[in-house]
Amino acid sequence: MAHHRASLGRVTCAALLLALSMAGCLGKGGTTTRYYLVDPVAFTAAESAAPPPAVEIMDLHIPQYLERFQIATRTGKNGIVYAEYHQWGESLRKNLLRTMARNLSALLGITDVSTPLNRSLATPAWRIQIHIDQFEQDVDGHVRLKAHWQILDARAPQAVPETHALELESAVAMDKGDFGPMVAAMSELYGQLAEDIAASISTDASADQEP
Repeated sequence: MAHHRASLGRVTCAALLLALSMAGCLGKGGTTTRYYLVDPVAFTAAESAAPPPAVEIMDLHIPQYLERFQIATRTGKNGIVYAEYHQWGESLRKNLLRTMARNLSALLGITDVSTPLNRSLATPAWRIQIHIDQFEQDVDGHVRLKAHWQILDARAPQAVPETHALELESAVAMDKGDFGPMVAAMSELYGQLAEDIAASISTDASADQEP
């Protein structure tokens, strides 16, 4: 009887060690969750004799399917798949708001770019509303960004907002599941969007300075 209990104990210990070993292997492998951010681009601000005054990003909208923390990619014309173990490090909308503010600050040579996340006491000269219509890796491996935005001269209450739109595509296609390069491409495209928004602000600001 004692011999039977000893054998049973050895079997139980062996099973426990095997389970712990498997758990360790899983923890080191594909089940490790990785987190990503869309980072600002390292821009060199263009020299300007009179940089535009304060700018306010009133809001930034993203499609509901991009609001999940799991990163979305296209699987076909109407298909979306979410990566369980590759997720955004924070709300994508908040990440994009913060990054756009930093990109515009560098491009316009100003420090006062406010957002719903960090309101400023300064009265803005320009207000911007940004709508992201698509921003993910497509079925062909390219990252695509479709967006439109409105700019309003806050100093002219009766002014009509100007609407702009842009569609961008990454230069190269990336393998499905290669999330590091994919998010890097998203950062680059988002920087290009910031350049277009900054250019539209600068153009309007220059027009106001003409006699």
